[in-house]
Amino acid sequence: MNRSTCDILIRNGQVITMASERRIYRQGAVAITGSRIVEVGADADLQHRYNARKTLDAEGGIVHPGFIDAHNHIVHTSCRGVFDDVRDTDSPVNFADWKAGVTAEDEAAAAVMAGLEMLRGGFTMFIEPGSLFHTEAAAEAVERVGLRSLFAPLYLWDRQETFDAIPSLVSPSLTARAPVDLDRSLGQLDVELHRNKDSEALVRGYVFLYGLGTASPELLQAAHSCARDNSVPLFLHAGYVPGETEIYRALNGTSQLVHLQELGVLDEHTVIVHANVLDEAEEDAVQESGCQIVWCPAAFFSLGLGRIADFKMAERYRRGVNVSLGTDAARDSTPGDTMLAAHYQSQTYEDPLSPGTLLEMQTIKAAAAAGMDAEVGSLESGKRADIVVRSARAAEAYPSNNPLHLLALTMGTGSVDTVLVNGEVVFSEGHSTRVDEAEAYRAVSDSVVARAARLGIGLEPEWPVVTAPAAPACSD
Repeated sequence: MNRSTCDILIRNGQVITMASERRIYRQGAVAITGSRIVEVGADADLQHRYNARKTLDAEGGIVHPGFIDAHNHIVHTSCRGVFDDVRDTDSPVNFADWKAGVTAEDEAAAAVMAGLEMLRGGFTMFIEPGSLFHTEAAAEAVERVGLRSLFAPLYLWDRQETFDAIPSLVSPSLTARAPVDLDRSLGQLDVELHRNKDSEALVRGYVFLYGLGTASPELLQAAHSCARDNSVPLFLHAGYVPGETEIYRALNGTSQLVHLQELGVLDEHTVIVHANVLDEAEEDAVQESGCQIVWCPAAFFSLGLGRIADFKMAERYRRGVNVSLGTDAARDSTPGDTMLAAHYQSQTYEDPLSPGTLLEMQTIKAAAAAGMDAEVGSLESGKRADIVVRSARAAEAYPSNNPLHLLALTMGTGSVDTVLVNGEVVFSEGHSTRVDEAEAYRAVSDSVVARAARLGIGLEPEWPVVTAPAAPACSD
């Protein structure tokens, strides 16, 4: 029998493919050549068919397509511990000021740290929703870590009435750097799309309007046309909190998604982020248009919406709506916590989602939101080799009878052994192969201290910190 040659053979793993038949190979293997998957199948079959230049033994651990975070303000991860409540508007400096006070070096340091955290959680891609001031510096940082990403232009908006409902999202310093202006926004719509000329680029571009009622009909329609002309998705925030939806209805005479549908902006390539509070007419618009939804369960909990909002995500999913998962801003959690948060939210509302459904939302459904489901999101022949190998030696990998439950709900950060992105090993034996992790963590910590000092923000915890005195010098 003539054997084919492949670059890498991942063997002896529990392979969760996420392909259309949702097949799981208890003893499976994945053959890779260049940046693509050549074949996925039973370990014994692929070992007979391929001579591999390099073999990775999964040792019985779970092998799965890299998770995709469909909504992650990546730089906001560096806000951890800075504000007790990011919604506080009484302090002289608020969360919006923190966002505006960033330098290129701050964003690069935060992107590297957050990227390492994503790899540790089994993520190989994220979608950044237009909150980066220095996209070139951030893109270089993301590529250096080895992640895949979509970038959008900075804060596209030209109306600000709905900020009255969510004042912590805006400040004079933020709008000075990202003016609420139609001409600026129209001129910036396609600025990140140059990245799509290189089909091998890890960082690509798309279109994201801030949403929440901050875009005029002219800006909405121009963004939709730009996205369709360039074959990229259009994302926007909507249905975030009740106050925002009430202001939108008062200004426009109808609710936001109904208005988007009337404007011709809502279709299968439009992605609505949050959708926490939609009315019945908006639910109909979702169904009729075929638009997609990114659900951010940790953000839902942080907003305290459980007392006032209905839970519709499971129902939408059953109706065939493409629902994917996003972190939003990992200020109080990590991307690896998102499926667990979604699980708890669905349980709280007595409409539980299965582990398999949660995994779909974090892989193939998120790839569809990015417009990249033909490229990533599952382990199939011809797709990009974005693959995660979990350790079989992690305690949370047992009992091993149900790998879907383990992967969705218990195998968080710390169980990842190896990660490949585009066929390259970017994480091995629990560590980055591309960046100095200790230096990355030092850089982001120094960045936060300097940024807080510039803004006059104290970083002391609520309890006193005792600093040990320096050891006395030795005398002869």
